[in-house]
Amino acid sequence: MKYPFLLILILSTLPSTVSPCEITFILETLKSVNSTASLIIRKSVDSLSQCTRFCSSVPNCTHFTFSNAEPIEKKNGGFNCHLHSKSPVLTTSGSRTVGTKTCLENKCLKRSFAFEKFPGRSLVNSSFIIKTFSISMEECLSQCQKESSCRAALHNNDTSLCQLSRVSLNSVYNPRLYFKASYSVDLYENNCVDYAMTSSACTFMRVNGGGLKSVSDQLIQNVGSFDECEQMCVIRSRISDVCRSYTYDNSTNECNLMWASARMLGRSPLESMKPNLFHGDLDDCVNFSLKCREDNLEVKASSMRMFIGKMMTKKSKKIMCQEDYEGNYDFSSKFDFKKCGLDPNKSKDSTYRGMVHVKEGSTSLVTIRDKVLQVNCRLHKSMPSEEQFLSVQMNVRENNKTNQVMSDVVVVTAPPAQTNPKFSLKILGLDSTEADTVHIGDYGWIMLAVKNSAEDFTVTNLVAKDVQTGRVLRIIDEDGCVLRRDIVKEIRKTDNYVKLKISFSGFRRQTEVVYHAMMETCTVGCMPKCNQDMMLPEEETNVHSLPLSLDLPRHRMVRRSLAGEPRELQLTSDVYKVTGHKLTLLNPPSPKQFDFPAPKSDFEFNDNGEFHEGDVIVVKHSPNLWTSVKHCLIDDVTCMLTVVLGAIQMFLMFSCFLIMYCYYQQWRFYRELNRPQEHNVQYYTTSKPEENTRDT
Repeated sequence: MKYPFLLILILSTLPSTVSPCEITFILETLKSVNSTASLIIRKSVDSLSQCTRFCSSVPNCTHFTFSNAEPIEKKNGGFNCHLHSKSPVLTTSGSRTVGTKTCLENKCLKRSFAFEKFPGRSLVNSSFIIKTFSISMEECLSQCQKESSCRAALHNNDTSLCQLSRVSLNSVYNPRLYFKASYSVDLYENNCVDYAMTSSACTFMRVNGGGLKSVSDQLIQNVGSFDECEQMCVIRSRISDVCRSYTYDNSTNECNLMWASARMLGRSPLESMKPNLFHGDLDDCVNFSLKCREDNLEVKASSMRMFIGKMMTKKSKKIMCQEDYEGNYDFSSKFDFKKCGLDPNKSKDSTYRGMVHVKEGSTSLVTIRDKVLQVNCRLHKSMPSEEQFLSVQMNVRENNKTNQVMSDVVVVTAPPAQTNPKFSLKILGLDSTEADTVHIGDYGWIMLAVKNSAEDFTVTNLVAKDVQTGRVLRIIDEDGCVLRRDIVKEIRKTDNYVKLKISFSGFRRQTEVVYHAMMETCTVGCMPKCNQDMMLPEEETNVHSLPLSLDLPRHRMVRRSLAGEPRELQLTSDVYKVTGHKLTLLNPPSPKQFDFPAPKSDFEFNDNGEFHEGDVIVVKHSPNLWTSVKHCLIDDVTCMLTVVLGAIQMFLMFSCFLIMYCYYQQWRFYRELNRPQEHNVQYYTTSKPEENTRDT
């Protein structure tokens, strides 16, 4: 009898193969619902989220209906919440919001429901489909939650075909262009997508003298104005359910918020026309951020609805730079300062200003969705403002003689006063003391600090420049991501500074190096996600962070809303250039390099083969011919180019002499060939000798 008991005990301890799920809801708005069928509990609540919590706490609750309370029942709460054990029956009564309990793998942390159901809707164009499955409706919704780009799930009740779409009814401006009627396909819009809604980025279509109080899901009393009611709608979207419309009653100072827009419900705010009502329907939300660099700037945008349009810069009426987008939620454009007409001012700190036009749609007419961005990139040059004293000690060894030279150099600087924040860059050794001379391969710190600043900051464009050859070694890119992880080992960040533990490497021989970086002020998301695995906590202070509930955009953004004109937004970014002092890199020393016996009392090597700090040893070497040739052809580019140019010159001179010799030989050949023939004339005498004698 023991063994069956042990077997049951072992099987009971094995993990279950069924994956856990989270309780959530699917919302649907129906025009006629019988709220008395299968009724469990009837409660008066303050909001839709409170009704969903009640249904979640009751085990046998499978559905709930939510609607405005009757005027007599308003004293106990603003809304009626009816819990049901099965689906309510359709009747001819008023409009109701029905919630169906379901179990999905993931749950929206801030949302009271996960999906909104639109029955009888399917896609017009299949190009927006991300993935296709043949699964049940619950599995289809779970797959949509796993896909980051999924805005809606479409499920066919007859064939169990599941399609994940990157567009939904509330993510496009004109749903008729993207969706059509269907008898068997239902659309489930993903409510777990987190929209970045801010007061300066969102636009509401406002109607004065009308409203829809009967379809609201939350009532807030004692609200001073419709602007304050609109601000509450924006704030709720960041901490709770999405708010897409509101109605304000200035006679009772009540603000009615609604998770659905009027056009999605097929309702008009002019159904109830009263002079004390004011209605706002969410039109779009586009958050812009500005990132400034040394030669260009980048404008990033995140849109609630799919953006189709262009971003461009103009100078007078001429378009300097333009970039088009076809169906994007997140898009960005880079504009070169000189090429795109962004002119600098003549002040000491370079400030680049310009206008960036954001055009929605393909029409050339000015619409309400057009935006004008006034961009300002202020590139500050951070200079030291305090006196610096540099003490240099050198021990020079040559020909077995030791000479000690002590010198004190005082550097006094008095730059003009700067505005806060002021940044600085320092090179530190492992003992956190400022270093002037290190050996290649040693470890140390680069500390970038800020004084008197309440803002957070990020480090970008960190480079090491070789002073002798001009070579630039990029360590951190323009987005703040570490490029050379063989050099940067870890990152420590506090409220006042960032410390990078680095290896002084990347250079093959001793030289002098200067580190440059750019510091950018920000408020949210200052540490790039690409460096999260390199972050280590600092013992001194905690990492600077801001509460998520605050509405602090990354860059200062000012909004001006004028009727009939495009919205003008102002983006300002402060970037500070910081430069470290000149750092001398020495080759790693070794006792075998010296040909003379060194007294132990004069200098010693530690376990890593390093000298005492502050000692610089200069030794004369007598390199051979092969070493000099190898150094010239491999290490010294100037010498190599000189040798190549000399060889080319010698080759040209030899070619000229060869050509001249060929011409000379050819001239001699033609001269011999064209020489005239010589004629030899011989004279003979025919007279006798006697006659010659007689004549004589």
